[in-house]
Amino acid sequence: MGTFVLNRSNMYRYCKFLFLLYVCYVFLVAKPTFAGDRVCLADSLFEQRNRNFNTQTLIAGPEIVTQAIELYKQAVDSCVDDEKRLEALWKCLRAYYFKGTYTTLELSQKRDIYIDGIQYGERFADLYSESVEYNCWMGILWGYRGEVTGYLTAAREGIAGEVKSCAEKTIKLDSLYLDGGGYRMLGYLHFMVPKIPFVLSWPSKEKALRLLEKAYAIAPNNLLNKLYLAEVYLEMKHEENGKNLLMEIINTEHIVHDIAVDENTKKIARELLTKYNVNHEER
Repeated sequence: MGTFVLNRSNMYRYCKFLFLLYVCYVFLVAKPTFAGDRVCLADSLFEQRNRNFNTQTLIAGPEIVTQAIELYKQAVDSCVDDEKRLEALWKCLRAYYFKGTYTTLELSQKRDIYIDGIQYGERFADLYSESVEYNCWMGILWGYRGEVTGYLTAAREGIAGEVKSCAEKTIKLDSLYLDGGGYRMLGYLHFMVPKIPFVLSWPSKEKALRLLEKAYAIAPNNLLNKLYLAEVYLEMKHEENGKNLLMEIINTEHIVHDIAVDENTKKIARELLTKYNVNHEER
């Protein structure tokens, strides 16, 4: 075996070898760290999503959530670990939901935000089709897109079918996830989407009631579980049950979810009491 001579040529090869080792290190070790750092930073921003919350309009500023979304995307794109990528992805979808629902009153802006979130999420459908987090947050985005589109149009355009599929998959994977989120999503879908002869035959108010009662049984303190169930009760003439749930929402003094979700839920609860002509008196 020959003796290794550290001449200029060998020095060049040796340096090149060390450089390649460094590149491998960056790719295999530093890159996941980079992604993890981005997720942590995005989390810290998302925690501040209500920092500029307007108590008059009940709307939060979009800037912080937009920054969080971009950081989550960077983490998704840079992560080589499936589990870490999934965490960044579902948190990104959650941020899209918050941005569309609680940072603007314009329906066109809401629709565009939900569509952006859905289109981004669909890129990973094959990778995470068996993830409860992925299915639940995609279903939520589809559901809110349907709401701003109009439920009749949503039914005709297949949006209702997308929500139904995601909700059923969520229930199958983990019926307890997000306080019974699959039951809540599927139940409210059955309640809101109209039957259309030869197009959509499955919506059922009776199924809506059963599903939303399941969600409520899982998490009775969740304000959205209370809100959706109360609306079904009122529609089905169970006035006292519906009124009691709405009054519980309105009179809740502590923060349950966050200020934007809680205050908007209370606003809707008051509107439902007025819509169904239910007498009430707040504490």
